[in-house]
Amino acid sequence: MSSTLSVVGKPLRPRVLIIADSLALPRDDVAYEHTWPGMLEERLPTVTWINRAQRLSTSERLNSEGNQGADCLEFYHPDLVVLQLGICDCAPRVLHRRTAAYVYRLPFGLGERLSSWLSRWRGRKTSNCLVPLTDYERNLRDYLIRAAAHGTKVIALATPSPSNLLISKNPLIGRQIDAYNEALDRLAERFSCLSVLYPFRGLDLIDGLFVEDGYHLNEKGALRIAAALEPLVREALERHAAA
Repeated sequence: MSSTLSVVGKPLRPRVLIIADSLALPRDDVAYEHTWPGMLEERLPTVTWINRAQRLSTSERLNSEGNQGADCLEFYHPDLVVLQLGICDCAPRVLHRRTAAYVYRLPFGLGERLSSWLSRWRGRKTSNCLVPLTDYERNLRDYLIRAAAHGTKVIALATPSPSNLLISKNPLIGRQIDAYNEALDRLAERFSCLSVLYPFRGLDLIDGLFVEDGYHLNEKGALRIAAALEPLVREALERHAAA
């Protein structure tokens, strides 16, 4: 990978900014070096990696965090952005966000008991997801307009298909994931700066790629993503350096 100097004022090393949710973060049972950002840092040490993954992240942060979203783009002047957002946006939930803010404040654990009862008897509803599909697509579109204006390439990781365990907990999750991934594909047709990567596409058995909660990635799942991302990152940075 080329690491030559560019114009005055630009960083000497290529920069990759990661904006992601907890799927890119370590856990009690997953060390940082076993996450896909940790693996890519090891594989591509000449790149400056800026990992701004946060738990419970949604696409809302892209245009609001910092100064109108500058914490997710402009403040870092990245050559490439890797996005892994969507599962927290789309997941059906028992309570709407506004309702949950009040229910979980109830004393004596009443809020948790009420939520548990509703989960058993009514289930999770797609209308209670944190970010509706139209808002998710708009959030990504507005961010991509900014990225294109700065000449920044964006690679978005499609949300993985759900494990059997996750489906058992949240039966409508698969439908939601498909719809939000389709929004990414639509945006990729419109914006030349965006590429969408499906690292788990074509796999029949994916349950072994998640930790015991059936949701977060284990080392094997992260390795699959890192292996798929590495050549795309190299290509994007080489093209940027040559431009």
